[in-house]
Order: sequence, then C-alpha cells, then structure tokens
Amino acid sequence: MSAIASAASLPFFVPLSAAFICLTVFFAAVFRDPPRKIGSGIVSPADGTVREIDPEKGLVSIYLALRNVHVTRAPFDATIVKAVRVRGKHKPAFSKSTPSNERVEIDLRTTIGDMSIVQMTGAIARRIVLYVKEGQPLAKGEKLSLIRFGSRVDLRLPPEQVQILVQKGQKLYAGKTCIAEVRDGTLD
Repeated sequence: MSAIASAASLPFFVPLSAAFICLTVFFAAVFRDPPRKIGSGIVSPADGTVREIDPEKGLVSIYLALRNVHVTRAPFDATIVKAVRVRGKHKPAFSKSTPSNERVEIDLRTTIGDMSIVQMTGAIARRIVLYVKEGQPLAKGEKLSLIRFGSRVDLRLPPEQVQILVQKGQKLYAGKTCIAEVRDGTLD
C-alpha cells in the first residue's frame, strides 16, 4: 500500500494533529528567547548576519533570518528618547527598498552620545511588538522588542565616539556579541 493511500485511510484527526504539532514546534523555534550572558562593549541589538557597515555614519545593518532569535536588545545603557511605529510596505528584509517597510524607530540617549535603532519588517514579518516606552531607562542587553519572523535591524552609533569591530557577513548574537568599542577605551 502506498504512503498516500495509508495516509488517506487514517482518521482525519491524525494528519491534522501531526500538522499542528509541526506548526507548534516551528513557532517555538522562531519565537524562542534563550537567556543571554551580556557581552562587553556595545553589543548587537539583534541576532543575525551583518549585511552592511558604514563606519563614517556609525551604521551596522543586521539581517535576521527565520532561524535567528527575534528578540531585540539594548546595545548599551540608555534612556529611550523616542519610540515611533511608522507604517509602510512589506518588501523582503534583505532588499534595498526595506527602508520603506513598516518599522519601529527607537532613539536612545547614552553617556557616549545618541544612538538609534530602526527595526524593519520583511515580506513575512508583519509586526514588531515593542516592550519599551519613551522615557524608560534601559540596561545594556535589556529586551526592546519581538520582531515576528525575518526582518532587518539598523543600528546607528555616534561615529566619532566608537570603533566598529564587526565585518560584513559576520554572525551576531543580541546582547552578547560586541559590535563596537568606545574610542576612549572605557567599556561598559
């Protein structure tokens, strides 16, 4: 008997149950939030791969694939100056048109200058769940948001105050991987 005929003869609930189990495992893997030991220096706000670096602008752009953890974290001790949701499109997160996508823009005030984090949705990612609000103080590594499915996170650092240490294509872990050091040599 072929596998298709066997499956067709099973009660309806068995294949349906298997589908729900697979879906549950998938969502548990995508929305996981493992504990992190917070790294030194300025840490990555997101898990993913460095897609672009511009040291002159202090930019580090990170692409989050479906397999990455999608909880974002504060890169440095800071206070939230602004957290704004901007409606937009849902183009692929790795494309050049991603800045026109729906996004959350977070401006941070730190002891070394202002930083900003722009979290952008992708073609599948449709929602960013913000955990923070304006005026809130944050410790380095504290949770900022959950981006549902694949997306992109751009971090802008004060270029005159930091030295970016990561390279294009490098794998990053939120709250753990040091992406930049403060130029005067003091690390947080």
